[in-house]
Amino acid sequence: MTTSNVNRHDEAMGEESRGNRHRPTEERVDAMFDVLADARRRRVVRILRSCEEPVSVPMLAEALAEREPGDPDPDQLVVSLRHVHLPKLDATGVVEYTPDRSRIRYDGPPLLERLLDQV
Repeated sequence: MTTSNVNRHDEAMGEESRGNRHRPTEERVDAMFDVLADARRRRVVRILRSCEEPVSVPMLAEALAEREPGDPDPDQLVVSLRHVHLPKLDATGVVEYTPDRSRIRYDGPPLLERLLDQV
């Protein structure tokens, strides 16, 4: 790292310590839009927002089946949740999902909350 790069890094770190670290980055905004782009994930987030305690994947699938169009099979929803939606929600920090324990806890990032209220 050159001296000028060190100075820029130090300046950037100084800005973070002054409170800018809480501002959503462009990557974070894109990740939240990606999460909310899928109707099933929006329904999952809305269900989890209303839960005070962590829920199991089968319980979430049953609640989701009541809100999905058509007549979805809860067993198929479990597969979809475990392999597609919950890993994505976990990776973006929307939920805390432990596949081995099959429990989901909603983390409610403020940025997601604000965006979801607009959709």
